[in-house]
Amino acid sequence: MSKPNSKAQKTQIIEVLKQDYFPIIPQLQRNWTAKQHEENRLSRSLAAFAIANLADAILTDAANSIINGENDNGIDAVYFDRTNNRLWLIQAKAGNAPNMGDNKKFCDGIRDLVHKRFQKFNSSFSRLQHDVEDALDRNGVKIVGCNIYLDSSLGTHVVNDLNQLQDELNKFDARFQWQDLNIEKIYGWLTTKQENAPIEVKLTLENWHCLEQPRKAFYGLVNAAELADLYNQHHKLLFEKNIRYYLGTQDVNLAIAETVKEQPSELFYLNNGLTITCTKVILPPGHKQESTKFTLEGFSVVNGAQTVGSIASVFNANGAISPNAKLLVTIIEVGTQSDTIGIEITKARNTQNTVRDIYFAALDPNQERLRQECMVSNIVYQYRPSADNQDAITIEQAAIALACFSGNAEIIVAAKKNLNLLYKDHYSTLFSNELSGITLCRYVRIFEYLDQIFENSRKAETETRRKNFYQHGRLFILNVLSRRYKPLINKPEVNLSQDDMTELSNVGIELAELIYTLAESQFASDEKGYLAIFRSLTDVQQLTSKVMQELDCRLG
Repeated sequence: MSKPNSKAQKTQIIEVLKQDYFPIIPQLQRNWTAKQHEENRLSRSLAAFAIANLADAILTDAANSIINGENDNGIDAVYFDRTNNRLWLIQAKAGNAPNMGDNKKFCDGIRDLVHKRFQKFNSSFSRLQHDVEDALDRNGVKIVGCNIYLDSSLGTHVVNDLNQLQDELNKFDARFQWQDLNIEKIYGWLTTKQENAPIEVKLTLENWHCLEQPRKAFYGLVNAAELADLYNQHHKLLFEKNIRYYLGTQDVNLAIAETVKEQPSELFYLNNGLTITCTKVILPPGHKQESTKFTLEGFSVVNGAQTVGSIASVFNANGAISPNAKLLVTIIEVGTQSDTIGIEITKARNTQNTVRDIYFAALDPNQERLRQECMVSNIVYQYRPSADNQDAITIEQAAIALACFSGNAEIIVAAKKNLNLLYKDHYSTLFSNELSGITLCRYVRIFEYLDQIFENSRKAETETRRKNFYQHGRLFILNVLSRRYKPLINKPEVNLSQDDMTELSNVGIELAELIYTLAESQFASDEKGYLAIFRSLTDVQQLTSKVMQELDCRLG
């Protein structure tokens, strides 16, 4: 499985630049090739992207900061952030890190700007000159020179020249600094934007009590109608620390909804209640235990998502809920420290009833990282089970695709025996720290595409044994394909191009025919069915060896 790499990150960054910045950054009137135009436009977009993120500027202001072009004096964008007293000077390269020559132009341009030698700049700079003069004449303004580029690091000589410039400009006053904005920093900006901000909730507890040690906790009654209102305000954000979202009309949820509608006063007795964690609990002055409106920062329902969702479904269907519908709530203040108490509470409170192993993947920080990386390409990856999975890649889909392309016979056999074994025995291998969101998305796309091709082949077959092969041998075929066609499988693009689909279709069908022929020669005399073959580690290992030998001979 491929590690997150700069090539994959670069692909996603360029996607974002084209989508968000190309519409407001037109092509220059130059007699260039299409490739030269695109490279220039990407670099100018990257400069605007830097301003938007460094100064929290709106996109149009960021685009207006660009002075890149003839006689730009080595500076691609200039922006005075009056709020934070920062004058941002950007050199952008949508490719390799700037070399010594590029950086010398940048450093010389900064010197000219600081010393107000504005005649050395182009006409695009003149519209920003007033802002620059304001910045240079104002006390306390920090001048920040930034190299932003789609590479891993600056060269030693470039760093030395920037440090020399910093020492020179700070001889009498510490007014200049420089920043290295490499591809990791850029990608971090993109993924951070996909984070779900913690929510603050106000919740009324009746007849509540408090525990002070070993950590603060409150328990009391809450009105079901208030929970329905919270759900309609925040939806899935209520359950960000839970192992699953609301799963919709399952039997247990229908039973909860029925109680809320028909026996509201019995809800307290028939329901386990909710467990809520938060980073901070705030009580108003003069609070009374009979009834208090709590302010809960960093709120999450860690146990009881099905209860809250079911209550909301009744409220939304009927427009109201009886005031007699109340249930027990426990609120635990876990603070903001990065200890594991929140995870321990979530895990413990969700093991008292039967819960699938896959649900606990939601407690793995890697899953949230993968979700954010997928969202950079506007692909929804949902690692918490939910009733709403439309257009999303689910963790179940990801697991089976990752298993197919793991190159591990034991994992393939486990997937064929029982999918739950993937989460129970092989989770850390499939969802490793090295897995990237772009790889996850691509593997799922390849799996879905070829799975449909093999399904069409199964339907088209008239001979029972060949039908069974296409039914039960798909994971094995994909595993062999991933071993032999790694460059195709591991391209840095999330989506499949037409060329990708053509090649995958051809090699998939070709491999299927080869594998079927070899499998028949090995197992037909034993009258062994394909379901049994692909559930046997011994058979799978033997067949893999035979197939790989045959492929080696054909290539040799």
